[in-house]
Amino acid sequence: MEDSERLLVRALQFAQQRELELKIEKKLGFGNDGAVWSTNMNAAIKVFERPTNYNRELGCYKRLTDNNIRSIQGFSVPIMLDTDQKLLAILMTIVTPPYLLDFGKSYLDQPPDFSPEVLADWEAERRELFEPGQWSQVQSLRGRLQAMGIFYFDVKPANVCFGEE
Repeated sequence: MEDSERLLVRALQFAQQRELELKIEKKLGFGNDGAVWSTNMNAAIKVFERPTNYNRELGCYKRLTDNNIRSIQGFSVPIMLDTDQKLLAILMTIVTPPYLLDFGKSYLDQPPDFSPEVLADWEAERRELFEPGQWSQVQSLRGRLQAMGIFYFDVKPANVCFGEE
């Protein structure tokens, strides 16, 4: 069974176990970490490949919830609605641009142990992904997250969206 199909089965199990009238509508994204589908309940379900990414994202959403964060500097962040440790699934609200999402590669309370050279290369690569003038705002968003103990590294236009895609 293909990875995407395996993850979809887990998403359907998530809905079934909760006896929700939750229907999977369309795939919103798929990557190395997992897959995300929209639902008929104006929510998205994200199913992870690995517990590490699930736990990182879960920890970030708990931190955001504890701080009552629904947006950061005008960028909406999804609100966690439900989770399942066994299925590695998170149900969250759907956000519209501008938004900030995907915390599966984030670190909590301590930055990763990257060398200054690796960080400089990472920043140069990430800066190139954004329009001129947007990088300072991306850095400001990351700084706000860092003040909450969230070290956000999955910086790309699909995750830090400034406007309509």
